[in-house]
Amino acid sequence: MMKKIALLALLPILGGCVNDGIAMRIDGPEHAISLLRAQKVPWEKKMDLELVVARMPECQRRFSLAQAPVSPAFKVDVYMTGPRSFLLAEGAHLYSVETETCQKFARLEGAPEGGMGELVGVFREENGKLVFVAAQPVK
Repeated sequence: MMKKIALLALLPILGGCVNDGIAMRIDGPEHAISLLRAQKVPWEKKMDLELVVARMPECQRRFSLAQAPVSPAFKVDVYMTGPRSFLLAEGAHLYSVETETCQKFARLEGAPEGGMGELVGVFREENGKLVFVAAQPVK
């Protein structure tokens, strides 16, 4: 009985952890880039980020990103750099990813020579939940 009470007492603490995700649909639900974020414990001020790129049934792949601070100002800008090629910017971190084969993923040291590309939207926190806000329809 004491174990049950102790577990119930932990629920409000564990409920404070960030654990959500959302997709940026490209050509419907089978072609998307999804961002997942998870905070392991509530007292940690960092969260794990993962990116899932998919163009089903051809490909799907998951990549780990650098940890990000837990903050209501959290955001990841998404740019289109070419057909099925994207650049994601989170704080000082830049990532290149593609959905043609879902194999190419790179952490970049700086902006590409050709520029960041066309802003297609932003993953951001709104009212404690992760949302994707499109800048314009993805081509």
